[in-house]
Amino acid sequence: MKKILRLLLILIALLLIVIIVKTLLFKSLQIDAKKGDVVLFGDESVGHLAHAMTFPTISYSIDSLFDSVAFNGYLAFIDEAYPLINSKLDKETVNDFSRLYTWKGKNASLKPVILMAHYDVVPGGELTQWEKDPFSGENDGTYIWGRGTLDDKTAMISILEAVEKLLSEGYQPERTICLSFGHDEEVSGLRGAKMIASRLKDRGVEPEYVLDEGMAVTVGMVPMMPRPVAVIGAAEKGYLSVKLSVEMAGGHSSMPEKESAFIVLNSAIDNLVDHPMKARISGPVNDFIRYIGPEMPFYAKAIFANKWLFKGIILNIYSGSASGNALVRTTMAPTIFRTGIKDNVIPTKAEAIINFRILPGETSADVMKHIAEVVDDGRVKAEALQEITEPTPVSPSDVPGFRYILSTIRQVYPEAAVAPTMMLGCSDSKHFSVITDKAYRFAPIVVTSEDMARTHGLNERIKIADFKKGIGFYYQLIRNSQEQP
Repeated sequence: MKKILRLLLILIALLLIVIIVKTLLFKSLQIDAKKGDVVLFGDESVGHLAHAMTFPTISYSIDSLFDSVAFNGYLAFIDEAYPLINSKLDKETVNDFSRLYTWKGKNASLKPVILMAHYDVVPGGELTQWEKDPFSGENDGTYIWGRGTLDDKTAMISILEAVEKLLSEGYQPERTICLSFGHDEEVSGLRGAKMIASRLKDRGVEPEYVLDEGMAVTVGMVPMMPRPVAVIGAAEKGYLSVKLSVEMAGGHSSMPEKESAFIVLNSAIDNLVDHPMKARISGPVNDFIRYIGPEMPFYAKAIFANKWLFKGIILNIYSGSASGNALVRTTMAPTIFRTGIKDNVIPTKAEAIINFRILPGETSADVMKHIAEVVDDGRVKAEALQEITEPTPVSPSDVPGFRYILSTIRQVYPEAAVAPTMMLGCSDSKHFSVITDKAYRFAPIVVTSEDMARTHGLNERIKIADFKKGIGFYYQLIRNSQEQP
């Protein structure tokens, strides 16, 4: 017995040694911030952003009408506010309202850079609940208020401000810079970004990298991290909506059978909720752990440095919150339920829409297979709806494009740790998978959990100081990206 106990203690000691050694070898991947002052932008830039907010460039749905006067007015404002861009860059209008600018570089052998944003916005919602009118562009001295300040006019205006200043300084890039501005991202980008990407593909354009919106500099949003974390989206989840339907005999509600279309469909949904797809650490989340783990307190660092031992704990940690759970599994959310015509009539048909967000490494076919296995009821029909989007390729972190972005973030936001991760929402950059697997999603805005709730919510706004710093990010990124890879 003593020998067994002694052997057990030796094994535990060896395990602790391995854990400690691996933790000590879990070295930081953060790079030193570049030297030099970040260029500061002034009140004229702020005025441009405020004015941009006054155009209600709202996208309602893919096939619905929209206010073309607002969209044309916004584009006319852009032409007037940025005369050097309008006169010196090659400008193309795509499907009437999207824009593609090309700033030709001196060295044609270098791959171009594509900077992206979109200027359409979602509706304001209940206007009486806003502190400021969502299309006022009000400047209260600290914030600019309005729909689009976080998603995504600020990024577009910041890019334009940076390029206009570089042009005013006589700057000429070594590599070509393309600016892609979509007008329908909020309704899938099919007429804007998708058409721009198709046009670039036809021209044989292969970019060094693409940078679009998506992630940001987060404050207080990463557990166990006291410092800000700038997250770069390296992939997007896929998108699939499935209609489940059941048709059965109905009848009078005074003589109900044990089952009805309503009950059978509800049971199918319950089964899907109770049996989610398997959690796992995908490539983007693994990269996030590798970049952020070394920056955490020792106990947390030890967990992430030893995934081989603590994988289950890591998955449980992530699965404990809605956002964390979405990072480690394909999620499902029932969003629409339709049945019934009268309170005393048992319905003969019931249908529901279930929205799935697909983890990289899985496909829409995997989701449909999972539904069939979990529901396992021939009375329930599952039909995939249109506009299926598979997960995007995972963009690498060991290439020049990623390093340009990382080093610029460290230069402009030296207080922040930087890490790639998975983007839970969608962006226009998914359409650029036809020309590159190096698409990254980061906008230079500083956000808290409260700010995230304002995106597509009420009282959207951006701090003026953060906006000015964000322009500096694009200014430095363009200059930093001219280095030979």
